[in-house]
Amino acid sequence: MKYDVHLFTVVRVKVCGVEADSHSEAAKKADEQTNMDALFNGTNTQGITTEWADEHSHALVDVVGDTTYEKSRWLSKDLSRTLRYNRSRPTKG
Repeated sequence: MKYDVHLFTVVRVKVCGVEADSHSEAAKKADEQTNMDALFNGTNTQGITTEWADEHSHALVDVVGDTTYEKSRWLSKDLSRTLRYNRSRPTKG
């Protein structure tokens, strides 16, 4: 069989020098000022560094040719346990 595998990975994004009155405010400001789309689509001009955190949060595995996604499965972070069957996956278009 052939599968299309979506690995949901954890990536560390370090944003330096954020001025704020609290830890929470600093995290929120960092999130707001970081263009994640540009960062991960290869157009990062913000001087931000990224690093894979050596971890997956989960995975989605689709069976090639199954256009209704009835055979798709969500897998645990260790990529071995089925989390749930994918009966309600939205379709594109």
